[in-house]
Amino acid sequence: MPANVENCSMGEMLAVLLARDMDDGDKAIVGTNSDIQVAACNLARARHAPQLWWVSGPGGMTNPTEGVIRPAADAENIAVSSSQFDLPVMVDFIDWKEHFFDFAILGAIQTDRFGNINTVVVGDHAKPKLRGPGTVGISALTGLSKRFYIMMTRHDRGAFVPKVDFVAGVGHRDGGTSRTDFGLPPGGPRLVVTPLGVFDFHPDSKEMRVKSLHPGVTLEEVQDATGFDLLVEGTPPVTDTPTDEELHDLRTRVDRTEVLQKKFPWAA
Repeated sequence: MPANVENCSMGEMLAVLLARDMDDGDKAIVGTNSDIQVAACNLARARHAPQLWWVSGPGGMTNPTEGVIRPAADAENIAVSSSQFDLPVMVDFIDWKEHFFDFAILGAIQTDRFGNINTVVVGDHAKPKLRGPGTVGISALTGLSKRFYIMMTRHDRGAFVPKVDFVAGVGHRDGGTSRTDFGLPPGGPRLVVTPLGVFDFHPDSKEMRVKSLHPGVTLEEVQDATGFDLLVEGTPPVTDTPTDEELHDLRTRVDRTEVLQKKFPWAA
């Protein structure tokens, strides 16, 4: 656990960091296993982005808000949603409309230095060491959303690799202009949030860059936990931890049953 982050859980920290970067009026999509992502969207709506609009990718429910965090596909969300889209409509949005969504928030089993993500397999595809949930709609969302966020609940060399074993979602591809050269629209990952820090991407080379380190985390520690050389410019600032006001809103308006505290504590 990073030092001096004793007032919140790891899940609460990541949700707050994601929420801060969301804009009023954004259209967003989240996937099935998405407690932190749901919390981030609803916290942004509660604090500074009331017109943010998010939809459950697997369920089609928009803005389910009750102060209780459930998986995005949970049928109980229907009763507390502002509307619901049928699957054919969702497929049309996800697979065909370039830049319809302002952002998606995606987890992964691997990500690499250019923000490509893997949710399929670790190791050889024919004889995998680990199988993930698959591509589902990830390839379309990373390709067509205006931007996406990568949310990682672990930060180690197994999760942050030089090159992902399977490209389920294209980030900045091989860096530079290779994403758009490949025929994809402008976009790609904007931020990566992890238990150790916040990372962005250099505007030209598209290499993952240290944006801030959580309290008590050193540059040496985060580099040792990363399987490639992180870009560092100057002395990275310390991440602004959640304020009392942010945590109050999160716990009283978004997550009253303490899902983020129970499911996502800081690692020992």
